[in-house]
Amino acid sequence: MPKNTKTNRYIFLIAFAIAALILVNGGFAYWQMHKIKTEFEDVANKDLPLVTQLLPLIDRQFEQTLLIEKLHQQSDGHQGVVIQTLEDSFIRTGKKFDGALATLKEFIIPLMSLGQPETRAEMVRVNQLLAQIGKEHQQYHDQVLAMIATIKSGSGKLPEQVIRILNEEEKELRLELTSLRDEVQRFTQQSVIAVDKHESWVIQGVVLFTLFVYSLGTIMLFMMYQVMQHRKKAIEELAYFATHDPLTKLINRRYFFERLTEAINAAKRHKHPLSICVCDLDHFKQINDTLGHQAGDKVLASFGEILTEVKRPEDIAGRFGGDEFVLCFPNTHGKDIVNMVERIRETLAEKEFKLPNNKHFSVTATFGIAEMDFNNQCQESIFEAADTALYQAKEKGRNAVVLYQG
Repeated sequence: MPKNTKTNRYIFLIAFAIAALILVNGGFAYWQMHKIKTEFEDVANKDLPLVTQLLPLIDRQFEQTLLIEKLHQQSDGHQGVVIQTLEDSFIRTGKKFDGALATLKEFIIPLMSLGQPETRAEMVRVNQLLAQIGKEHQQYHDQVLAMIATIKSGSGKLPEQVIRILNEEEKELRLELTSLRDEVQRFTQQSVIAVDKHESWVIQGVVLFTLFVYSLGTIMLFMMYQVMQHRKKAIEELAYFATHDPLTKLINRRYFFERLTEAINAAKRHKHPLSICVCDLDHFKQINDTLGHQAGDKVLASFGEILTEVKRPEDIAGRFGGDEFVLCFPNTHGKDIVNMVERIRETLAEKEFKLPNNKHFSVTATFGIAEMDFNNQCQESIFEAADTALYQAKEKGRNAVVLYQG
């Protein structure tokens, strides 16, 4: 499978993975943030209000405690005067306590089946403690009312032992309420810390996941860049080999004629001279037949290098096919390029080619030069003149340069 095809497949897979991961990341973030929102709602709408709901219970119990202390502090002569007022106040605060307890239970019961598992478990435990506190408060309330009834009946002063038992029961009840409040506050604080940690974990996770997806995107972009570079290189190679001969690196016949047409049109427009040179490698077929095509290809490639090195940047060198080559010299008279072509001929003639068996051979070339005639400005005429000069050079024994004399 071609390399580009594999790369394209990898890019598609990475792009698909990125799209899937983005969806997963978004879905995960939405799900977790929804959970965090629920946890915050539990704290804001359940845990914190629960502490607020507990405060009236403690206040009502504290009021009853103050009433008992006032009753206990009264002298025997004054108890009868204030006993009815104290009884009414105690009954009234007891009803407030029961009302606050009922309100609190109404608030807790729905929470035992809603919210987070930890919150539900805590609400069940708080409800059980409240039931116990309610029972103990009722016992304490009944005992105090019984004590007040005894005082009202004039049965005498209550023993200190009874007062002490009531005080201990009141302190224990108040301690249970205060402990429950403190425990709920601790649970609320822990819930806030847990929500904060959960939120931090989600944010960190989303950030890390996003960075991971970004890394994949960077890799995909790098691979796309490589594909584009390979594609650009492939297009450049296609364009190059569409106009050049791959063996000699010279331009091919078709592209040479395009360039020659442009050069002739420029020469006509500006009335500048233009010359061409056609050349053949001497006895090249014999080299292929006796030494092999590999040796022949080596000669062709070397001759292409010589032409490229000797010619000027503005000159045009091309391979017509086989061992036929042509050069175009814009803005140059024929007599001015003879020395340059001679240098090409001498360079090739002096070059030795090595065979695998350590034997050596050399090659020569024959050149025909012609200058464009402004009285006969077609391509065919200048090539005919150059071919005539080439034929004359071959008649001289090859390995020669001849300038056409019209």
